[in-house]
Amino acid sequence: MTTLSLVMPAFNEEARLPALLDVLAGSADAAVADAGLTLLETLVVDDGSTDGTREILTASSQPKLVPVVDYNENRGKGAAVADGCRHARGDYVLLADVDLSTPLGELAKLTEAIRAGADLAIGSRAVPGAMVERGPAHRKLTGKVFSSTVRALTNLDVRDTQNGFKLLPTEAAKELFAEQLCPGFAFDVELLMRAKLAGLRIAEVPVLYVHDERSRVQVGRASVQMLRDVAMLARRLRPRGAAGTVPVANRRWLGDLSADDPD
Repeated sequence: MTTLSLVMPAFNEEARLPALLDVLAGSADAAVADAGLTLLETLVVDDGSTDGTREILTASSQPKLVPVVDYNENRGKGAAVADGCRHARGDYVLLADVDLSTPLGELAKLTEAIRAGADLAIGSRAVPGAMVERGPAHRKLTGKVFSSTVRALTNLDVRDTQNGFKLLPTEAAKELFAEQLCPGFAFDVELLMRAKLAGLRIAEVPVLYVHDERSRVQVGRASVQMLRDVAMLARRLRPRGAAGTVPVANRRWLGDLSADDPD
């Protein structure tokens, strides 16, 4: 039985948490089982919320919900995700957003990519076959500009670093996040850069993405800060020839998802 830890950061999410709790009580286990995994736990990391987020999480009776409330200040999405991964006990972690903008039903596409040989599978809105619903035109344009700049600075062959739907072995996640430099939104880029440095095979998988109109992310301001962080990452982590490759623990955690024995 290959187990999954679902890791979600949460900052002032009292309006969207009830819908997530409904999914966890209803279709979540079946969606994960359809992907050949068993949902062990859902770790929702409170990132210093100032609304009722923490109270909703700690008051919930969902048996597989694990509220993570390690700190009171807002440190950033990346810091929250890293904290959740440190607590994870499953064989794999699925990073996802509280609004489930990429539904859990898309998980099977990621496990299929890992069974085909990838070490890390990421959901993408920017490769053929992806479907984006209700995304504002200005966000799509900003995303394309940001993606092009990231590829130029980092040499990552990934078209959508920022979709929050990512699947990887838990042990790899713990190692890749261990020396995190970017606690904010650029953490996705850092994760992928560190994975590439480690020689891991990254599969970018087309998925369904449904934009939540309640999203509070100010794309323009966030993109400016992210590009500053990406420029720093390019200086610190971009490979300088073959000598830049540092294997992650010799990838000893690979092989958990056998195509012949998904259970």
